[in-house]
Amino acid sequence: MMNWLKSITLFAVLLTATPLFGDDATNQYNAAKTAFDNQQYDSSKTGFAGFLDKYPTHAQATAATFYLAESLIYLRQYSLAENQYNRLVALGLNDQYARAALFRLAEIPYMQGQFDIAKPLLEDFVEKLSQDVNLQFVLYYLGDIAMRSNDSYAALEAEHYFGTAVSMYPEGEKVLESRLGLAWAKNKLNKVTDADAIYAQLMQSSKPAVVEQATYQYGTALFERGTFQNAINILNDFQRRYPTSAYFADSQRVVARCQGRLNNFDGALQTLSQIAQATPEDMLLKVRCLYGLNRMQEAKNALDETKRSSAGATYRDEIALLESVFLSNQKDWGGAIALLETVLRPQFDAATSRMSVPYLSTPLASGKKLSEENFFRACSMLAVAYANNRQSDKANALLTEMQGQASLSGNLNLTAICADTANKLANVGTTPNRGSGGSYAARSDQQWSPATGQGSGNRNQNQSVLTTGTDLDKFWRADQLYRGKNYDGTILQLEQILSVFYNQSAAPPQYTIFYNITGTTGTLDETTFAKSCSMLALSTAQLGDFEKAHAILATFATRIRHTDSVQKTLLQETSDQLTLLAKGGGSTTGTTGLASLLSDTEQRRLLREVNSFFRAQRYDQADTKLTELVSSNPPEAVLAEALLLQGKVAYKLGREQESTKILERITDEFPASKEYPEALWYLGLYYVSGGDSFQAVEYFQILADKFPNFKNIDGALYFLAVDDLTSGNGRKATTYLTRVHRNHRNGQYWSHAVWTLAYEAYKKKQYSQAETYIQEVLRNSPDLAVLDRVLYLKGELSSRRDDYQTAFLAYKEVTTLCKDSPLASYAVKNAQMAAAKAVDVK
Repeated sequence: MMNWLKSITLFAVLLTATPLFGDDATNQYNAAKTAFDNQQYDSSKTGFAGFLDKYPTHAQATAATFYLAESLIYLRQYSLAENQYNRLVALGLNDQYARAALFRLAEIPYMQGQFDIAKPLLEDFVEKLSQDVNLQFVLYYLGDIAMRSNDSYAALEAEHYFGTAVSMYPEGEKVLESRLGLAWAKNKLNKVTDADAIYAQLMQSSKPAVVEQATYQYGTALFERGTFQNAINILNDFQRRYPTSAYFADSQRVVARCQGRLNNFDGALQTLSQIAQATPEDMLLKVRCLYGLNRMQEAKNALDETKRSSAGATYRDEIALLESVFLSNQKDWGGAIALLETVLRPQFDAATSRMSVPYLSTPLASGKKLSEENFFRACSMLAVAYANNRQSDKANALLTEMQGQASLSGNLNLTAICADTANKLANVGTTPNRGSGGSYAARSDQQWSPATGQGSGNRNQNQSVLTTGTDLDKFWRADQLYRGKNYDGTILQLEQILSVFYNQSAAPPQYTIFYNITGTTGTLDETTFAKSCSMLALSTAQLGDFEKAHAILATFATRIRHTDSVQKTLLQETSDQLTLLAKGGGSTTGTTGLASLLSDTEQRRLLREVNSFFRAQRYDQADTKLTELVSSNPPEAVLAEALLLQGKVAYKLGREQESTKILERITDEFPASKEYPEALWYLGLYYVSGGDSFQAVEYFQILADKFPNFKNIDGALYFLAVDDLTSGNGRKATTYLTRVHRNHRNGQYWSHAVWTLAYEAYKKKQYSQAETYIQEVLRNSPDLAVLDRVLYLKGELSSRRDDYQTAFLAYKEVTTLCKDSPLASYAVKNAQMAAAKAVDVK
């Protein structure tokens, strides 16, 4: 009820005071209002209801309706309160009581924990009343709902809402909670520097309750990012300082999980034994720890105890997953298959060798679903069990289905599970399709650009790569290979350790490293991990692939702790060595000493020369000339143009952080320059490529608001739409996409926007509308980056209306026109099925 009291104080500012008149109607209203102010809600309810019955057209009828609804809330008569609020909303949102009522209608289901109902109502409030005083609460509620979600984009959504709340209401009532939520979201998004900065500020707060909560959440954040020992240290200190905290038992649970991840199973069991009231999650962790200690009988007994408890029905699927671990450990593949099939209910079509597992989209009659990641782990175990049970067709079909779902979700953790499953199936002896958006350590030789005159020249013939042993063993072997200038072998060894994914079709190309730094025995610590990334980038550059090398460097930059001087220095040294290699191995030179000011003619000549170098992709030479020009103290007009070029060149040379600082200098110092909108565009673009959507949206929004005729406005609108889609704001996204569709047919992002409209329509089962969009894109020569998705969706839509000949041709075009697409492997199988069905139809 405290949350309601906090909210109600808001309305005292918002609502006008009621004048006191002497007539009977006003006396009756004032008596009801006095009862309300004294928290006598039964009396105020009766008084306001009586007033409205007697005086339905009185000047105070609207206020009486509002306070009657408020009285009903405090009496927990929510449905009756909602009836009154709906009457107020019908007055129109120009009325202050109607605006307050719209807020309450969204807040009521949130306070009751009905988040699926609350979310669209809260989003509707944001759309209709984006400047209302209650918006700070609405943004916090939406962020909190996102935090509770298992959706792949939950953290992005939470970051958006909490970040907006903090920036719009820096002194607001919910600012501290919003900052805690923002730190949580940034930690989930691996923006650990930003998260740590927020936690550090909150832990220095003058409010003890804020320090307490921030300290607990910081320890939990460290656990989530995989720095388990640091998390234990913080939470042990938390327990010492706050022995009566409401978070005390939860902090013990996090410590136990950290100990479990560090394979300190005895310590985890001891910590669990100190928790007075064990939760089902605690009991299941106990099972895992006992299993890790090879105390099998105790583990089975603990699992049976959990199964018999009240949690048995709720956690039925989680228990079954653990039981399947025991069966697999005993090599009872048939038993594991039977149990997992009972949970997952896979559907296998032997004629097409396809398998579907609609577990996540099918509601359970009772109990708690597996999380998305545990669902994928269960599928992985089932695929391995199939393989060991000589059912390779099912194993491969299940892996393909997993890869398809992982690709659609965009969750890299799921992609990593698919990669691990593929490796396990390969070890069993099956030959699964390794598609799904790229490949991992065991990729074919054709997917690499062989070096000329360097390295071994053929990785598959390289017998010196370790395939067994610890991660540290493999790292030292990579180090030996690198020192021996065997760069092919170095790359293969390091990618085997790090588990990587390279998306060459992204703009710019993106390189993802899935390695989780745990600090456990035999694994890479943070410094060794950094050395591995450096060695991988340099080896790739030695083989001439600078595009990929810089993509690795970009990922390297996001994975280190910039407060660690060793890692920071290593990052800079790697960047410098890549620059040196790009120049053909020559030594770096300092800038030429210049006079304090060049002539206008010389400045313009340098600008023309730089532009020429930039167009010819001779970025190192452009960089040298720009350094000369910027240091010559040019006038503002020349400086702004030079800075824009310098920012673009720095990005091309892989110095992403430097490039954004340079461009931000334009937005800070030269907002009236003609380069200002272009600087906004590139800042948004560069932040998108670096994964910081929050910063990117800020710049794209300025472009959309202030420069609607900017040459790349279609791109800004498109990226704003993508951000809104990830935040769950589909209606706003559609508005942006429709603007691009209607007004920017010749824009670079037009086909991307229309494809997105098609896909959104497809997801809503508006197949006719989706097909209209697809045909429109194909008639207008789509961007090659989106062609594979357009053709693939055309095949899906054609299959749905049984036009298998058209579907076959569309899938076939994916495989011929977009050979490197992650969808190509799926298109091959779908083309085969479509051909077979086309024959059947004839």
